[in-house]
Amino acid sequence: MKLRASEWIVVAYFTYLAVLALSSVVPRRRRLRVVATAVLVIAVVFALASFGMPAAVFRDWTPLVFVLLGYWTPGLLVTATNPRFEQTLLTLDHRLFGPGSSAIEQRVPRRLIHILELAYLFCYPMIPLGLASLYAAGLREESDRFWTAVFVAVFGCYGVLPLLPTRPPRAVERERAESSGAIRRLNLRVLGVASIQLNTFPSGHAAASVATALAVGGHLPAVGLALGLLALGITVGSVVGRYHYAADAVSGACLGLAGFLVSRFV
Repeated sequence: MKLRASEWIVVAYFTYLAVLALSSVVPRRRRLRVVATAVLVIAVVFALASFGMPAAVFRDWTPLVFVLLGYWTPGLLVTATNPRFEQTLLTLDHRLFGPGSSAIEQRVPRRLIHILELAYLFCYPMIPLGLASLYAAGLREESDRFWTAVFVAVFGCYGVLPLLPTRPPRAVERERAESSGAIRRLNLRVLGVASIQLNTFPSGHAAASVATALAVGGHLPAVGLALGLLALGITVGSVVGRYHYAADAVSGACLGLAGFLVSRFV
C-alpha cells in the first residue's frame, strides 16, 4: 500500500483538524464531529490505497468529497468571528475602492458585474471540470499532481479559518441590494445552502480556481487558458460581488500558484 502525494496532504490536513479540535473550546459535540470526520476521511484514504489499481478511478474522484469536507469541517471549530481582523480587511478594501460596496459598483459597468457574477457561479464546477479535462485528454496519470496543486491551495485556506474567522464583506456592509440580478440571487441561494456562512482568508474559491487552471494548463495550454480566464473572473468577481475581501482574493490566488509549484515536485 502506497499513498499518493496528494493523499498524504489529505491525511496531514485532517490530522491537523483533529489535533486542533482536541485543544478547542467549542462544545464537545462539535469537537467529536471534527475528530470523527478526520478519522473517517483518513480511513477512506488508506482503504482506497489498499485496493490498488481496482480503486484507481475512485482514488481520482473521491478527493472532490475531501475538498467539501475540508471546507465544512473547520467551520465547526468557530464560535465567533475576529472583529479586529475583519475590520483590518474591510479598511483595506475601503482604501482601495472607497467606503461601502456601492463604491465598487460605481466603478464597474453593470454588464461586467453580471458577467463576473456568472464567473463566480462557476467556482463550484471548476475543480471537476479541470480533472475531467485531463481525463478526456488521456492524462489520468496526472490526477495525483492535479490534486496536489488543489489540496495545497484549498487546505491552506480552510486550515486558517478556525484561527482567523471573519464574516464576508457582504454581511458587514449590508448596502448592496441583495436581490439585484438573477445570477446574483442564484449565487446567494447556493451560498445559503452550501456555505458555512464564514469568510475564508485566503479565499478558497480563488485558490482552487487558480490552482486548477495552472495544473491543467501545464498539459493542455488551450484548456488552461480558458480555465485561467474563468479563474480570473472568479477571483475578481469574488471581490466585486463582496463575497470576499480583496486581501482574500489576492492571497488565495497566490496560494493557488504555490499549490501548482509544489505539484511540480510530485
